[in-house]
Amino acid sequence: MSPAIVVHDASGTRRFGEADLPLRIGTGPAAAIRLPGPVADQSHALMGLLDGRPFLQPTGAQVTVNEVPLTGTRWLADGDEIGIGSARIRCVFSAGALEFRLRFSGVDYDTLPPEADPPQAAAAATDPAPSVPPRVALKRSATPRWRTPAIWAALAMLALCAFWLLTSRAVLIAVDPAVAVVDVQGIPDLRFAGRYLLRPGAYTVRATAEGYAPGETGIEVTDAPSQDFSLRLERLPGQLVIGTQPAVEAEVSIDGVSVGRTPTAGIDVVAGSHQLRIVAPRYQPWETALTVEGGGVVQAIEAQLVPDWADVAVSTVPEGAAVLVDGEPAGTTPAKLELLAGERTLSFQKDGFKTLTRRVTAVANQPQQLSGLKLEQADGLVRIISEPPGATVTVAGRYRGVTPLETGLPPGRSYTVALSKPGYESVSHSVDLVSSRGATLRVELVARIGVVRVSSEPPDAELLVDGKSVGIGPRELSLPAFAHRFEFRKPGFVPHVSKVTPQPGQPQVLAVKLLTPQQAVIAATPRTVTTSQGQELRLIQPGEFRMGAPRREQGRRANETERDVRLTRPFYIGTREVTNSQYRAFQPRHTSGAEKYQQLAAGTHPVVMLSWQDAAAYCNWLSDQEQRPRAYTELAGQLVLATPPTTGYRLPTEAEWEWAARYTGGAGSRRYPWGDAMPPPAGAGNYADRTAQGIVSNVLADYSDGHAVTAPVGSFSASPIGLFDLGGNAAEWVNDRYTVYPSGGALAVDPTGPADGQYHVIRGSGWRHSGISELRLSYRDFGDSGRLDVGFRIARTADDKER
Repeated sequence: MSPAIVVHDASGTRRFGEADLPLRIGTGPAAAIRLPGPVADQSHALMGLLDGRPFLQPTGAQVTVNEVPLTGTRWLADGDEIGIGSARIRCVFSAGALEFRLRFSGVDYDTLPPEADPPQAAAAATDPAPSVPPRVALKRSATPRWRTPAIWAALAMLALCAFWLLTSRAVLIAVDPAVAVVDVQGIPDLRFAGRYLLRPGAYTVRATAEGYAPGETGIEVTDAPSQDFSLRLERLPGQLVIGTQPAVEAEVSIDGVSVGRTPTAGIDVVAGSHQLRIVAPRYQPWETALTVEGGGVVQAIEAQLVPDWADVAVSTVPEGAAVLVDGEPAGTTPAKLELLAGERTLSFQKDGFKTLTRRVTAVANQPQQLSGLKLEQADGLVRIISEPPGATVTVAGRYRGVTPLETGLPPGRSYTVALSKPGYESVSHSVDLVSSRGATLRVELVARIGVVRVSSEPPDAELLVDGKSVGIGPRELSLPAFAHRFEFRKPGFVPHVSKVTPQPGQPQVLAVKLLTPQQAVIAATPRTVTTSQGQELRLIQPGEFRMGAPRREQGRRANETERDVRLTRPFYIGTREVTNSQYRAFQPRHTSGAEKYQQLAAGTHPVVMLSWQDAAAYCNWLSDQEQRPRAYTELAGQLVLATPPTTGYRLPTEAEWEWAARYTGGAGSRRYPWGDAMPPPAGAGNYADRTAQGIVSNVLADYSDGHAVTAPVGSFSASPIGLFDLGGNAAEWVNDRYTVYPSGGALAVDPTGPADGQYHVIRGSGWRHSGISELRLSYRDFGDSGRLDVGFRIARTADDKER
């Protein structure tokens, strides 16, 4: 309750309430606290309350508080003295009243300011024999016509301000960064003590700051006296311009993701710490940690690359020997070789001489010299080199090896040498050893060409064939007819690799869709998993949907209010209900109500006649068997869902059950387990049918499933995603405590139900049900103890590696 406001002045003592605010301090009859001065209405300041605290806002002449000039709105405190001209107003505040005592400084009287007299009476009192016509005197004493609209406009503005102050709420809008410029759409920038004065309603808040992306959010101001909102701007990425010294083409990766090749014109990178790596052929990898400033700042980086080779000088006796490095031609002796760091094999070949081989360990930037290497003469030595290498060689029909190859042949005759390689034309050559002691045969194989048409989604992925880039985007390639490795890659996506063997005369098509890392994980996640007891669980991807049933749906109950739900985590759910045999591994003495109906205890039938706590305890036991974290913890002697949630076995949440059962995990919705219309077709499930007459009061007279009570789990048709008995057999405990939700409301994300309550939710129908209401998949029941027709199925959240 707001305190009373009491004013003491020459008029006496007056009391004001919250409806009279704001109080006007000024001259004229309209002022609540009147000061000496012109008779016309004139406002100098407004006094009001905000959240029960008095404040003063100057509106005209200079106003002081404790002799300090007032430049804006100010809170008032007990003992403050307000100064306006010769008037002084003392503030005396107590718990129940705010008192304002008026006095005048330098004035010998304390009376009301004068009231206005009629113009004629004023003229008569000052000039009994006026020489100026009365009409002229009236003009002099009357308010100029131009001032009347201005006064009314000022009064209207004051009234508008007063109305705004009285109906507004103090709203704090905290923006990160604090230097951002904030604009509340549709209203002027009215702030008091750092808070905006906003009337209840919806507003759009926009903020801008240099180096940040513009931000926008909607806020809803209520009748609460003080409200806080926040808006965080996203800092703009920084730009990296990357080059190398020496200037070579190099691959650039940031945090392990390829982002292009040098030189880069500008790469957008989010602000923060990153790891930069540059790899160029024949140079050592260059790596550094860097901090990206962000905010659009351009940072130039030049990598000083270090050669990854050693200079090795080689010479032979005699000279003129061909040099091969790891099988690749590298020159003729004498030669200066640039060998990449590591173990290298050097081969020296010359007709009439045996091949000389040396192993060399090259250390980057450490020169070496191999001089005077002596070649040994050889009779009948034939060297066979092909491009590409790897061709099979036969001499006179006998296999000799694959190229590059040296083979010794008896001199004095000619030989037929044949070469073959998959994807290439076979070729034969004659080698003459009659007139020479040796020979070198160099053959360039002619490829058999096939056409491969390639495309990708997204279309701008880079394509590498056998490790070499062939460009970006869809293209048609003519390739030799042997197996090739096709690799598609694009930053932000997982590379895709395929092997294709082109077929001459038969063009082939290769279309690839790249996946994001998250999509790749989902694609690699097993569709089903099996527990240590052999129970199968099926993976359900999350989604957004509407729980409950519309008001006009036949059979709808009052507790089936509609509300929007979003599931964000993939989860597994049992394809079948837990059986008696599986449950008795945990509780060997459980009978499922066999004392009443013996069939209920059959090993393959669903376990029933157990409480929610019993079902949750079984889930914890099963988690223990597989060394999984328990999903439920004990609180005050009761099992409750662990916080934060684990990946242990548990009951499905009500939202998960409805998403899997009614919405088939996003594959389409249905009203009943079998479809959208009554009655159930043959084999639809185990419901209250003709065989249950005498056990239950209401049955489906034209339906028979062959089971009076429960049936073996999985005996009837599965749902479109492979789940059995979502309707019929046993109704099922789910994780949530029971409540009736209000219609609509905010979107619920991964709901798990109320924190407390006596009852838990039961979903689905059972062998006792036959009515339209109970057979619908939106039907909700509840309980706090075991029943002959209530069992459960298990679920668990997918592990990170399974997502």
